[in-house]
Formats: sequence, C-alpha cells, structure tokens
Amino acid sequence: MQIHVVKRGDSLWELSRFYRLPWQEIAVVNGLGANDILTVGQTLFIPSPFVYTVKQGDTFESISEKIGISASQLQSANPGVQQLMTGLQLNVPQRPKRTITTNAFAEPTPKSRANFKNAAKALSYITLFSYEVNEKGELTSLDDEAFLKEIRNENVRPVMAITNIKGGEFSEEVGTAILRSEKVTNTLIDNVLTTMKQKGYTGLSVDFEYLGKKNKEPYNQFLRRVTERMHAAGYVVMTALAPKIKRDQKGEWYESHDYRAHGQIVDYVILMTYEWGYSGGPPLPVSPITQVRKVLDYAVSEIPRNKILMGINLYGYDWKLPYKKGNPFAKAMSPVQSVQLAGKRKAAIQYDTKEQSPYFTYYDKEKKQHIVWFEDLRSMKAKFDLIDEYKLAGASFWNLAFNYPVLWNFLVDRYDIKYQ
Repeated sequence: MQIHVVKRGDSLWELSRFYRLPWQEIAVVNGLGANDILTVGQTLFIPSPFVYTVKQGDTFESISEKIGISASQLQSANPGVQQLMTGLQLNVPQRPKRTITTNAFAEPTPKSRANFKNAAKALSYITLFSYEVNEKGELTSLDDEAFLKEIRNENVRPVMAITNIKGGEFSEEVGTAILRSEKVTNTLIDNVLTTMKQKGYTGLSVDFEYLGKKNKEPYNQFLRRVTERMHAAGYVVMTALAPKIKRDQKGEWYESHDYRAHGQIVDYVILMTYEWGYSGGPPLPVSPITQVRKVLDYAVSEIPRNKILMGINLYGYDWKLPYKKGNPFAKAMSPVQSVQLAGKRKAAIQYDTKEQSPYFTYYDKEKKQHIVWFEDLRSMKAKFDLIDEYKLAGASFWNLAFNYPVLWNFLVDRYDIKYQ
C-alpha cells in the first residue's frame, strides 16, 4: 500500500499516470467521483501492487519506509537494480500480512447501517450500542432487529453492549445498585442472556463508566460472575476501559477500572484511547500518539497483549477560536466531512508529526477562525503501527456513525481480519 498526500496540482489523472493504475481504481478505493476536486494535504490510498517511480534523493530504505515493506523485500522484487535513478520504475510487492481482531461500535441508525456496508469486510465483531440497565437489572429496549438481520448476512459477529447510562450520562448510582446486589446482578445477567439468545448476539460488551472510587472490587466480582455465565453459554465477553497510565490513577473515570483484573477475567479489553481533544475542551488532537503510547505502555504491563483491542476514533472536532472555557461545544466531524470542509474553505491540511494527527484552520462566513483536528490515513497508519509494535490483538473503532469508507479498504490491504 501507499499513502499519497495530495499536493497542489494533483488530479486523479496525474496520479493514475504516476502510479500506473487506472484512475477509476484509485477513485473507487478512495470513495471519490471522477469530478471530485482533491484538497491539498488530503491523503489517498494507493492499492498494491503498483509501480513506484523513483524520485530524486530516494533510497531503497526511504522508499521502503514510505510503502511499509523492508528494503530487502523491495530489492528482491526488483532483481538487477543496483542504482536508483530518477524516473526508474520499481515493482512494489505486497507486504506480509498480520492477522488481527477488529471491532466497531454502532448505534442502530440508518447512517450506521449504511456505513456498515463498507466496513463489514474489515470487521470481526460489531458492537451495537447500547442496552441501558437500571437499578433493578432491567434493560431498555433497542431497535436492533433490522440491523442484526443485515449483520447476519455478513461474516461479522454481533456483540450486545450494556451500559450504566441514565438520562444520557453514565451513572455511578445505577452502577453501584447493580454491582453491590447479588440479586440485581443475577437478574441483569438473566435478562442479558434472554435477549442475546432471542436476537442472535454472539458476545457481550460491558461498558460501565464513571463508577467512582469505591466500586473497583465490586466491578471485578461482577465481571467474574458475568463472564462465568456468558462462557457457559458460549459467548465472548469484552469490557471498555478508561485510558489509564498507572494503576493508582485518580479520578472517578479511572479508579474502578482495574486493568489487571479485566485482563484476567474477560476475553478482550477495549482501551478507550481517544478524547484527549474533546468537544467541551480546548482544541487538541483527539488521540495524540504520545498519549496513546503512554496508555499502551501501562496496559501491556497488566493485560495480556492478545486480549487488547486499541480504541481508534473515526471522528474529529471543529472548534471555534479563540477557545474559551464555556464556549459552545465543538462540532464532531467524520474524516470525509473534514476533508470536504477543508476543500470548500480552500484550507490546506497540515500534519502534526509529533502527535501524528492532521488539522487545518479556516474562517467561517462571520470571519471567525476555526481549527479542525481529525483523522486521515497517516494518523490511522500511525495507530496501526502501534498495534503491530506492541503486538496487540487488534483495534476497536468508535463509531460507525462517522463515515470513512477508504479506511476499511486500507485495513484489509494491510491485515488479514480474524473471523471467529
């Protein structure tokens, strides 16, 4: 694979000539139309195999780094080439593929269902969000039957998510009522098993958040009981964990999430490695790679690597500047929307190489400046490189409400997806 960063003057026709691929193939794999105008700084996926044209200053090592294979593999694909000359055409072999497990969260909405059609080929699991639980262990209903029918037509396993959400927010009160009552715990598990069997779910994702300071061990015990019952019925169990960097990290989001215990109890843990830049806070990359790395450093010291799914956001935010506390919340945007906005405002997309995140600034109709931090193929590659470096089980994406069709083509080109 190759990630091409659009420069001024680029067009699908020029890229077709450069990579010796039909422009239609480049357009289709990137979700572009023939008349789409490319934006400076936009990333495009060039599928392999393709021919690489040597540029001035290129070496086997620098080319290999760009396209994600070793220098020896590149040399083996081009026997007899001893010296690189500008304009020389090199054959680029496909890189060896690693097998990973993938999951994506999705709400059962028409938008998510439409985006699932593109994503299905790259997913091991899809987690439908969410069945909210109450203090009695009862579940809210979720209009998921139509979506589940579509999922069954694909080679993807549906997972049921339960949350302690009440009134649109995670509730410590609800969580405590469930975790500290054996009767309520058993009622909840019975209700979950009934729903899973009726609707054809194959796994359970437990996403209990903001449980406060005193619920760590009750949550661990709850998960032990849940996992025992789920495994007896043949179901896989996942949990979502706040992005901690040390065991005794303070804060109501962190203190009840015991990395070591979750790693011992459940089949997969999903690290929520995003939201450093969030809608109500100052403009920042949503998942700055330096911060993600800190979480992984701690996570692999507590959790088996083959159980870790690194969380990856499919969204960014558009902040109005200057940022002030109490400003209106930033608007969430998909990568596709972000690139379209940059093109509409004639804003060149920049890239923060330290945090591995794209961004751009623009002025709105009222001449107010904005900054948009989002995700592109470069930032996705950086995240996948971390998954490989740390030898993690794979990735979990939040969420399919945000459209990014080229990502799924990029993912299956780079990896073999584990289908259970």
